[in-house]
Amino acid sequence: MPSHIDSTYLCQLTAAQIKEILVLEGVSIEQYQPQLHRWLTISQLPDLGQLSLNLEPEKAQEIDLRLHQREIVEFTAMTTVMNIDICDQYVFIPLLEQLDLHGNNQSALWGRICLRGNINSIWTAQDLSWVQALGQQLLAAINLLTEFVATQPIVNGSAPLSYLAESIERVDELELICQKKDDFINNIAHDLRAPLMNIKMAMRMLRISMRVDSELTSLLSGHPAERYLAVLEQECDREVDLINNILDLQQLETVLVQSKGTVKDRVNLESIEVESWLSTTVGSFTDRANEFQLKITTSIPKSIPAILTDRIYLTKILTELLNNACKYTYVGGDVMVLIDSNLKLEILTIQIRNQAEIDTEYLPYIFDKFYRVPGNDRSKQGTGLGLSLVQKLVEQLNGKINVTSSNGWTEFTINLPIKIGS
Repeated sequence: MPSHIDSTYLCQLTAAQIKEILVLEGVSIEQYQPQLHRWLTISQLPDLGQLSLNLEPEKAQEIDLRLHQREIVEFTAMTTVMNIDICDQYVFIPLLEQLDLHGNNQSALWGRICLRGNINSIWTAQDLSWVQALGQQLLAAINLLTEFVATQPIVNGSAPLSYLAESIERVDELELICQKKDDFINNIAHDLRAPLMNIKMAMRMLRISMRVDSELTSLLSGHPAERYLAVLEQECDREVDLINNILDLQQLETVLVQSKGTVKDRVNLESIEVESWLSTTVGSFTDRANEFQLKITTSIPKSIPAILTDRIYLTKILTELLNNACKYTYVGGDVMVLIDSNLKLEILTIQIRNQAEIDTEYLPYIFDKFYRVPGNDRSKQGTGLGLSLVQKLVEQLNGKINVTSSNGWTEFTINLPIKIGS
């Protein structure tokens, strides 16, 4: 979260949510400048500085006219990246600002959201309606923010009581908008998860049929269909992970607000034998380590006692970090999990080290929602929510997490306050 919230930050957050939930090639949010008859890009994901959209002037004018008429515009066009022409699909969605002109409610074109997909991208009318609704919520938040800044008095010392009352009222309005946004995302995530789980189950049954049906096995042996099924399974798992992480983050943030930042009633403390817990959690990565020839080693003192903490939170933290470590460590590399404790200070320290290095310039952002390190193989990248979720879980346990990367190694260090269990 930045030190202050501005319209650019709100647009960036909205673009990130749209891009990840609809799995798009790119998203941009642009504001219309009527005096100059041009579009000003407020937010763009990914950074498309080397990409140019080649449109004939007549086509650009047609799109602008239809947007002013409140239409959603879909078209296919050529883009140029590094002097290479690529055929992409585009959708322009108008963002309309409500104006009260002498009591007559009218709308004006504030801007547009541009969705970019490849030639095989499919978006439904429901998808586009969701994006437009989210865009209108974005405009409402920007308007409230603009009004708040414009009416903020420049005074020395304490603000007048009337101004304080207005500020509290505006905060309540912003909280209501945020709550509606959270509810909307929760509903969308739940609606998406149900069909994905059905797809996942259908693919599992197909796998079983391929094993037990000799005729089907013979027919598909060496056929590209096997590879297609593997891709489907991988992408389905990725989308399920995305939705689960979104729901987990939403739940954590909601509970954090409702409980005013206290740990009480948010964690379920139970006694955990650390050595046994570590062995079980790391053991679930054995098949994956063997597949990529990774060496996973653990280090834990024999004298470490049982501790009181939340088993689900602790397991989720280690699982997400191990998942990242296995994903980005080169074939044949090392992954290390080191656990130690300071019984006097009642601190448990968990370190996850793996042979991969992250550029220093990217380290401050890796816990941000939807952030993924530029330049990495997209097929290896996750949802961009895993580390953000880990950070939230660590905070829920009143702990701290830190990351360093140098000399070919990346290390996550977690310090958690603990109580000795029985």
